[in-house]
Amino acid sequence: MPVGPMSLSRNRWFIILLFCGVGFAIVALLSSFSLRSTPSGEEVRASKRATLASFPITSKGIRIRGWEKGVLRFLLEAETMELDKGGTMGKCTGGVKLWVFRDDGSVQAVLESKEAFFNLHQRNIRLLEGVTVVSSSGDRLETEELFYFNERKLIQTDSRVRAYVGGHFLESEGFRSDVDFENPEFFRVVQGTFRLESASPKR
Repeated sequence: MPVGPMSLSRNRWFIILLFCGVGFAIVALLSSFSLRSTPSGEEVRASKRATLASFPITSKGIRIRGWEKGVLRFLLEAETMELDKGGTMGKCTGGVKLWVFRDDGSVQAVLESKEAFFNLHQRNIRLLEGVTVVSSSGDRLETEELFYFNERKLIQTDSRVRAYVGGHFLESEGFRSDVDFENPEFFRVVQGTFRLESASPKR
């Protein structure tokens, strides 16, 4: 049976309407799914609280070794370490001890504190409470906050320090030095028995 121009026109409109209907249905379905899958503000906050509640990860008896080009540069020990959510910062508590080594493997200095924050990427350490630094020659530093910068092997603080260097005592507000006190810099001297003419000889 021959199909006339009118039948073709009707079929064309029917197909167009069918495609439009299917398209609208798909859009409505996707919109509905998108609205349902977007969490509300309270759900987001609840999720964050749950994430925070599940972190930090706590570990006991921590020993972290820092290697550079196959050479052991430091050893960090802590009774407890808590990692932050990103695993980039560790909070060490219950006693912290850091050994810093020379190229030949000998101990350059030992740093101790009650608490510390350790950046696992940069390997810099912020030591807090009862901080002591003892060099291999016996020179000693005492303070309540100290930063150890691993790349340059420097220690620095803006807090008050009590230093016993080369047989002399010095108290200062702020201090910077390499860990074995070869080149100490005292920011503002408070008191002491340090004499420039009797500075420690090079070791």
